[in-house]
Amino acid sequence: MGPRTFVYLLLLVVLPLRSLLAQRADTVVTVTLRDSPFREALSVIETRIPFKFAFSSELAARQKNVTITAVREPLTAFLARLFASGAIGYRVLGDQIVLRETAAARTRITLSGYVRDARSGEPLIGASVYVAAPQTGILTDRFGFYSLTVTFNRVAAGTGSGETGGAGAAAADTMGIEVSYVGYKTLHRPIGGSGALSFELERNDAREVIGKVVVTRDEREDNVKKNLTQTELTADMIGAAPSVSGNGDVIGSVGMLPGVQAGMDGSTGFFVRGGNDGQNLVLLDDATLYNPSHIFGLVGLFNPPTVKYASLMKGGFPAAYGDYLSSVLDVVTRDGNNRQTGGSVQLGTVSSGATLYGPLQKDKSSYLLSARRSTTDFVLRPFLNGNYFSHYYFYDVNAKLSFQLTPRDRLLASFYTGLDYNTYSGDSARVTGIDYAMHFGNTAFTLRWNHQYSGRLYGRSSIEYNRYHQFLSATEEGFFAQLYSGIRDVHAKTELTWYASGAHKVGGGVDYLYQQLYPASLSGAIPPPDSTLNIVPSGIPPKRQSRVAAFVSDDVRLGSRWKASVGVRAPFFLKDNTRYFSVEPRVSLLYLIDASTSIKVSYTGMHQYLHLVQSYNASFPAEIWIGSSARVQPQSSQEITAGLFRNFSDNTFQTSIEGYYKQMGHQVLYGGKDTLAIDNTIEESLIFGRGWSYGAELFVRKNRGKWTGWLAYTLAYANQRFDSLNEGQTFPFAYDRRHMLDLSTAYALTPRWKVAANFLVASGRAFSLSPDSSYIINPGPGRSPLYDNPGKAKGQGRGNGGGRTKSSLDVVQNNYRLSPYNRLDLSVHYLRTRTVGGRLRETEWIFSVYNVYARANNSLVYRTLDPATRTVIAKQLPLIPVIPSLTFSTKF
Repeated sequence: MGPRTFVYLLLLVVLPLRSLLAQRADTVVTVTLRDSPFREALSVIETRIPFKFAFSSELAARQKNVTITAVREPLTAFLARLFASGAIGYRVLGDQIVLRETAAARTRITLSGYVRDARSGEPLIGASVYVAAPQTGILTDRFGFYSLTVTFNRVAAGTGSGETGGAGAAAADTMGIEVSYVGYKTLHRPIGGSGALSFELERNDAREVIGKVVVTRDEREDNVKKNLTQTELTADMIGAAPSVSGNGDVIGSVGMLPGVQAGMDGSTGFFVRGGNDGQNLVLLDDATLYNPSHIFGLVGLFNPPTVKYASLMKGGFPAAYGDYLSSVLDVVTRDGNNRQTGGSVQLGTVSSGATLYGPLQKDKSSYLLSARRSTTDFVLRPFLNGNYFSHYYFYDVNAKLSFQLTPRDRLLASFYTGLDYNTYSGDSARVTGIDYAMHFGNTAFTLRWNHQYSGRLYGRSSIEYNRYHQFLSATEEGFFAQLYSGIRDVHAKTELTWYASGAHKVGGGVDYLYQQLYPASLSGAIPPPDSTLNIVPSGIPPKRQSRVAAFVSDDVRLGSRWKASVGVRAPFFLKDNTRYFSVEPRVSLLYLIDASTSIKVSYTGMHQYLHLVQSYNASFPAEIWIGSSARVQPQSSQEITAGLFRNFSDNTFQTSIEGYYKQMGHQVLYGGKDTLAIDNTIEESLIFGRGWSYGAELFVRKNRGKWTGWLAYTLAYANQRFDSLNEGQTFPFAYDRRHMLDLSTAYALTPRWKVAANFLVASGRAFSLSPDSSYIINPGPGRSPLYDNPGKAKGQGRGNGGGRTKSSLDVVQNNYRLSPYNRLDLSVHYLRTRTVGGRLRETEWIFSVYNVYARANNSLVYRTLDPATRTVIAKQLPLIPVIPSLTFSTKF
């Protein structure tokens, strides 16, 4: 390029630019705008100047109307005044004025605090805090705390007066916030600026009264948009479902969820996705409880008037939870009332109790005290012959203190103790007589400190202590057995949560568990009358073990459709010279197809260092807790879940279908041996194997209207394999049930009268029966007891590619099934509410019938002689008949 050509090109660029600059400098603006829409105002201004505005539709949509007046005002000065707020920046490019939002246009604020009940000051768990403008929100945690950081656009508004000018654009920094919770009036409030902000919600006493039934809470669209395989239950929903106790039951409610089955009639616990009842972590105010049932599983451990919140997780566990393979049942008790004294009294034919709560210092501290005792021993004693149930009773006591030390500090102390006691004897002086004794119970204490470090950082530190024991003693037909199992836990935990934004939450922490176990067994022929052989708990040497774990998690919303929860937990186990270290990944993903449909998938790795040992033979039909050791490796599991979730009719109907596959390693069973010496080395008699389960779960729920309730169906497979048992052939888990159908429903006849029903149908559980030809089974007309997989007929078994073993008497593990289980429960509620002295009084009568049509559901099999043929036969034995109950309760 020559010099002359370069000069020509330079002139072509410089001369038009010089002309435009001169034009901009010489341009003056005369215009009057009164409350004109932003886009329209710019169009009017364009007719007064030789420039065009360039901007996005989104920018224009976020601006307020413009009011400004100018008379022959230079363009530069006019533009500076029009966009004086700094929310919009501008740049002249050629004949265009390009507008863009500046950093000042976007305001980032953090709101944090608590959502509470306006009457009692009780924190509300799972309340929704929602900001409409950025369309973001969050649910309060299990302590009623929330932290929400939002970024929103400042909105410009032009104002002005006079002939030569006026004020520039101003900014409005307020936004609207919505706080809601089921059964409470929704609160709408304008918010300006960051800071601590708590809310109090008024109860909606004028709401339509719906028949109570055990259904999960209806909070926005949790079924679709919450990234956890979690079901949440509230106290009102638990309180009135048909149950043996008459006034609702947490454990009974959990047993009706998909993927969960209760134990057989007369047994405790619940079973989740092919796991045993010792693989469920049961928490009461963060303290671990063992054997969470009374009266052989008919009444749950949790007293309904004290329950504030309960949730069950079956998979996709957050990293903060560990040590158990199958589920987490987290129960939180009420804090009391820091504003007024109140309480309730329950009188019933199964149990009776009283609850009292109130302030220690108004608005600063509160207390709750509750006690309950069974009444069956008093009610049934006049009607029974012999000793059946006459010596059975249970009780439990709950207490809780809550202190608001500062606006940022809260201290809570929680206490629980409970006991079941039973003795039975029949012809115990004879060789063929029976003598039986049992007692078990938990005592737990929790001290927790919650601290808000900043608007985004929240911490919880706690220490828990639990003492559990179980003692069984039985003598029958010349043999005796005793069992003692004791556990002492000291558990310390601290956890931090950082709320980066409404779409991003990071958590982490560390917890330490120190555990002492006291296992002992004793069995054999009845000793001489002068024998003093007996298990003395204080003489059992403890087995000590420790576990420390660190965990971190990250919950994030990715765009408008994806949510992810990623975490890792790293436990380290120490016992004597034994060390185990594990890394447990946790991943949950949610994809939102539309506003009412989502897909959820999760993967969870878990380890468990505590084993609930169950016997596989009749010589030791009991359970005992032991810890991991060099011989007993920790249990492990890997679980994958996937599900489709969809809501219909504005969330009135919620549905889901989930599939799961779970592998479990290092499962244990007790081999069994008789010894006249107290055995404290039970692990020497264990056998080891593995298990796997898979299935599908359907859930349909209606949560609004006069009719409410749910339907849950589960198709499940659960298998186990032990090399030293059943000739190494695969066999079904004892609680393998192919089909389970649960229906829970309620109907509000009037605001005072309600009826509710539960109906359950399930395949019979598997059990073992030796196929000796001298035994025949007699389950009843038209019923086939034969389990058609492992152990078919006389010992014919089938393994994993190992061929078949014919006519082997060793292949008998869980080779038969009990007859199918079905039961109908009904309840009728009469509720009356009135105001006395300015306070709400509520009384309720509940008539409940458990097993309405007296279905003879078989719980176990025993051998006896057929009086006609004098041959040994096996009969199935039902334990629980129809049980009516009447309960009266009053709240004040």
